[in-house]
Amino acid sequence: MCRKNIPKHEITGSRKCRFMFIVHGYLSRETNDWRLNIHNGVHNHEMEPTLEGHMLADRLKEDDKKIVRDLNKSKVLPRNILLNLKRKRQDCMTNIKHVYNERQQIWKSNRDDKTVLQFLISKLEEHNYVYFSRTQSESTTMEDIFFSHPTFVKLFNDFPMVLVIDSTYKTNMCKMPMFEIVGVTLTDLTYSVDFGFVTHEKEENFVWVLQIMRKLLTSKINMPKVIVTDKDTTLTNAVATFLPESSAILCYFHVQKNVKAKCILDCRYHLGKKDGKEVKHSDAVKKITRA
Repeated sequence: MCRKNIPKHEITGSRKCRFMFIVHGYLSRETNDWRLNIHNGVHNHEMEPTLEGHMLADRLKEDDKKIVRDLNKSKVLPRNILLNLKRKRQDCMTNIKHVYNERQQIWKSNRDDKTVLQFLISKLEEHNYVYFSRTQSESTTMEDIFFSHPTFVKLFNDFPMVLVIDSTYKTNMCKMPMFEIVGVTLTDLTYSVDFGFVTHEKEENFVWVLQIMRKLLTSKINMPKVIVTDKDTTLTNAVATFLPESSAILCYFHVQKNVKAKCILDCRYHLGKKDGKEVKHSDAVKKITRA
């Protein structure tokens, strides 16, 4: 399922800061004791008044870890967890990275010996999600997975007319694009239709996702009428191939972003005066993008 092989052990190493101090340690085979030899006792900085920033002083204590676990269950953001730790213990020197690392350890302990994919499927089944998957033709490696909540399926059957389709990146450890479809209700509110992880952003992957999405509709009469996408040719081709009766339009956000980028390039010249005042480039860009 993952695009790249992930090493079993985390990459660890020391931080280099051009430190001249050198200590070598030796383990005695006879006594099983360690022996330290100082080869260079010169420091390139003055002694710090506090241990703030030191890895040993920054690490979380057992009481801090318990607080992180409790707040993490309540879906508290990491930055708020860090503020809570500093309020409860004035001498707390930990930083946000330690909070993230502890949350990662909690996540690993929750899935026990299951792989990431096995843990995902167990959670989907636990919460009664509808999910589909497909494997490579010559192996048992899962290639794509698609899932949707029963509430999403019900909303999709009630409001299937307008859909917004897009992919996001860097959202998972497998570095796979997350394919998301969002619907729009009659009151201009949005809801999620489904999510999916695909190995490649090819037309066949997008067509497979659209085929599964179509299976969620109980009535084949109420098909999507408008599909909103970005300027991804493979996605637009997949929509044109599988949903030819739907009108495909470009996303307003992406169009505005491209127009604004062109305006910034073209508005670098003197724009003259209006009502006796110099016309600012930023005002001209805002006026064009709002048009």
